[in-house]
Amino acid sequence: MATPLIRIPQEQGGTMYAFSSAARDLTRAYYNPDVVFEYSKFALLDIPVVAEPTTGSTNNYIQFSNLYEGGPVSGGGVAPNYSDILPDDNANRHFAQTFQNYALNLENFILSDDDFDESIYASDSEKIFFKWLNHIGAFRTKPATSQEVINGISAVVEEDDSVQTGSEYSKVVKYLGNVDVSNDKNYAGDTYNEVFVNVPSYVGYTPTVLFKSSDYNTTDTLYQPTSEINGRAGQTHPDANIDLESLADNNDGTINIDPNNTYNYGIDWEESHYAKIASDKKLNNLLDYSKRGGDFRFNAIAVYYDVYSKSNPFNRSTNLYGVILLDNWKQDPGSTGWYMPELSKYKPNEVTGLNGNAFALKLNVKFNSSLDNVGIEKNINDYSTFSMDIFFDSTSALENAAKVLADATHSHNKLNTRLDDLENLFLTSVNTDNLTSKVSALEASIEDASLNYKNAGSVLDMISSTNKRLNQIINGEIPTEVQYNTDVIGAGQGISVDKTNNKKIKLHNSNYGYVLNEVHEYDYTSNIVLDKIDSSNQLNPDNFAYRGIWTRIKGYENLVRIYLEQNTFSSNLNIYLDDSGTSFKLGQTIKLVFRTSIENLDNKAINIYTDKKNGWILKGTISTTDLLSNKPYVELICVDEINKTFELDIIR
Repeated sequence: MATPLIRIPQEQGGTMYAFSSAARDLTRAYYNPDVVFEYSKFALLDIPVVAEPTTGSTNNYIQFSNLYEGGPVSGGGVAPNYSDILPDDNANRHFAQTFQNYALNLENFILSDDDFDESIYASDSEKIFFKWLNHIGAFRTKPATSQEVINGISAVVEEDDSVQTGSEYSKVVKYLGNVDVSNDKNYAGDTYNEVFVNVPSYVGYTPTVLFKSSDYNTTDTLYQPTSEINGRAGQTHPDANIDLESLADNNDGTINIDPNNTYNYGIDWEESHYAKIASDKKLNNLLDYSKRGGDFRFNAIAVYYDVYSKSNPFNRSTNLYGVILLDNWKQDPGSTGWYMPELSKYKPNEVTGLNGNAFALKLNVKFNSSLDNVGIEKNINDYSTFSMDIFFDSTSALENAAKVLADATHSHNKLNTRLDDLENLFLTSVNTDNLTSKVSALEASIEDASLNYKNAGSVLDMISSTNKRLNQIINGEIPTEVQYNTDVIGAGQGISVDKTNNKKIKLHNSNYGYVLNEVHEYDYTSNIVLDKIDSSNQLNPDNFAYRGIWTRIKGYENLVRIYLEQNTFSSNLNIYLDDSGTSFKLGQTIKLVFRTSIENLDNKAINIYTDKKNGWILKGTISTTDLLSNKPYVELICVDEINKTFELDIIR
């Protein structure tokens, strides 16, 4: 898995930066009918300006230099690899570069970690996003008070947003809302998922936004990136403005994900945790709470989705899908700072009678593998959201009317067809004559049958004739042999049919025990199957860092022989059992035998992977202490073909 590549923010159409965790959850929902993926929530953000704060100020200005090998150097200089004076000469370039080389790269580290738990629905994308904002100076928090969060709940809030009264911190998260409508649409050969972001006219900013902490999905607490981002060594970025250099937290070149020592916060969407909502009977949810807020501005949207189990709906998580930038960065005339243009949300003023405004934004998500990012369409008006509700109701009514009309047309066509058949049946002379002849034949058959049973003598004659033929069969006067059609009997998998004897058919088991698999080298970094492995072409353990062993699973091919050039491991040995063509069956056993001796695993392990369609899932691990001999013999047994569960037995 490689870190995704992104481009710089675009001036028109908007720019979305999506996280790899969302693609992983989409794939999980596609292949598992019990898993549901649905867009659920959004947050309006106001990303601060890029500027150098004055000495002693507490502005949350963005300073990208914080992530370039430790940030600004003492004495007024700048860090290495940050060649331009502060603030940055091009905020668009460094916004995309730090997001890709720090945030997306950190997410890739976690997703690729050996102890990443695939069964957990909660992703780390939101924690990584706010951690990145914190490191570049845009986002800071403080402990929540009893007036903000209910007792017993641990939470933090952003620092006070009082820019208009002289404070220097401007809150990033302005408004929390729900995705009320989503729709699948096919247009011009492309399939889109439409997500409607609706901001009613009667709401203002959300007065308090709680943030909760959670652990990352790994036991590691520190990563030390290489010089280039994960999986991109030796590559160049398609956009010449962006490089592929890994970024870290500070001067030691590491990324800290210890929950006790770093930012690990995400928005708390649980409405019962908000003290103001819990204590006010007039407030039922976050939408009601936002009616208490005032005017605000925003320039980005964070889109969230829910992933949950149908069989256990309580197993649910709200995860960050991605962030939409409504514009790109502009340089502030007459200064050295950069800003991203904002949209203003006005709440109706009950005193002056001034109208407010509402926003209805539609996000069209197209899933592909290109570098281009997804655009958005903006529909902004000053009407209340009641008109939007009427629009959706009208659309639903039109769809129902269209369905009723289609059903009526279908029924009308069926009636026409039946009427035509009746006309052809009764009005054509050919069919009439045919009916007459069939009726006559039926009458003759009935008369013949009645003659056989018209008196007791006829019945006795039939019984006597049958008794006579039975005696002839018993006395051997009539042969009793019956020849069956054997052509309908065919061989199945592992079965052969012997028809050489005219009087008997023999079924044989054509599987006589061990059937050898063809074993190949496998480059798992590029997903390429290489040369065949046998006694004359053995696998070198020095290549285990990027090569493993691959074989295809078939019905009765069950013996995998492994030849190694050396007997000491420098890395883990990965064995890949490709079941994409033939699925495992209950009780199916794969036998793994090492034909060359293993003297020393050197604290490494032998890992067995299968379930290729879901991205190679680890099914068994053999550690140094598990080995019983220097030429191991192992059996992998399928005990659940639906969930692909296996037992690993080390025989020798």
